[in-house]
Amino acid sequence: MKLKNLILAITTIGFLSSGCSTIQEIVGDGNTLIAGPCADLTIDEAFFLHEEAKSGFAKYLNTREDHLLFDAFYTASDSRSVAQSVSQCWDRRVSHYNAMKNLEELNNDLARILIRNMPDEDPGQMVSVYRDKYTRLMHR
Repeated sequence: MKLKNLILAITTIGFLSSGCSTIQEIVGDGNTLIAGPCADLTIDEAFFLHEEAKSGFAKYLNTREDHLLFDAFYTASDSRSVAQSVSQCWDRRVSHYNAMKNLEELNNDLARILIRNMPDEDPGQMVSVYRDKYTRLMHR
């Protein structure tokens, strides 16, 4: 009985020590974490999305397909959101803040242009508003 417990204990210790050495190989010796650049990549992604929104608007002007206009609008809002997320980066500088503000302004202007070109929800709704307004004057 004692021999079985001794063999079991030795086997368990051997198993655990081999498992720990495998984990050490996977993890590695250095426990230092190196944070990569964040702010530059974030601003680059925001500029890329802004350019995508502008090209989407240009495609809309060529084809007049409404889905391209809505896609450009959502891409511009994504660009604004990505630009605002640069404030969470650890390596941000004043230049990143200025780029974020410029991108917000560019995307807001682009969104205003896109909204002006969006189709009305229901043109019949406008007619009904005018009809209700003038019912007292025009009896049927």
